[in-house]
Amino acid sequence: MAISAKPQILLMPLTHGPGQGRVSAIHGGKHVVEQAKSGGVWRNPWRLIGWGGIAALMLTPAVAMQFTDAVNWTVGDFVFAALMFGSVGLAVELTVRAHPAWTYRAGMGIALAASFLTIWINLAVGIVGDEGNPVNALFFLVPLVAVAGSLIGGFRARFMAVAAALAAATQIGVMLYIWATGQGFPIGVTAFFGTLWLVAAALFRQAGRH
Repeated sequence: MAISAKPQILLMPLTHGPGQGRVSAIHGGKHVVEQAKSGGVWRNPWRLIGWGGIAALMLTPAVAMQFTDAVNWTVGDFVFAALMFGSVGLAVELTVRAHPAWTYRAGMGIALAASFLTIWINLAVGIVGDEGNPVNALFFLVPLVAVAGSLIGGFRARFMAVAAALAAATQIGVMLYIWATGQGFPIGVTAFFGTLWLVAAALFRQAGRH
């Protein structure tokens, strides 16, 4: 009795363990094996680099405190930094999992960087004057507008583009208010962050076209 050269699909395992391949196509008695995607976070080198970088940034002030009095972080400082870095890392993880377009991911990365730097710089040294200047609280409106717009739009690309553009407009509005009230003219900071938000908006807009 002749035996067929074609694999008997019904006799193949219905499941596969971590690291094993699974049959994705069968043609002419040969099958193409697609490597299963498994292993979670720690098998992806970019994730290792990202979370490792966050850990290194967290350890830097702790090490510096052993050699100089110029760095004097409290427990509260470390907790706040951990929350900030952890939030950014988690947001990046969710973005990578949720949207395949590189333009969306790049836009989200730039928006997260703009938000993080705005909050971090403002709390650390202050954007106008020092960190104790009350007018600096206005700069927190910029990431707040971006977050609110993103939530309202359900993080869809076209709404993210609008949210990022509104954040850029808010950045300019804050600068104009500070200038009109004679408290400074942060044109450099506004140009830097405004550009980041506009680039993010353009990337989100491009992602929304696909």
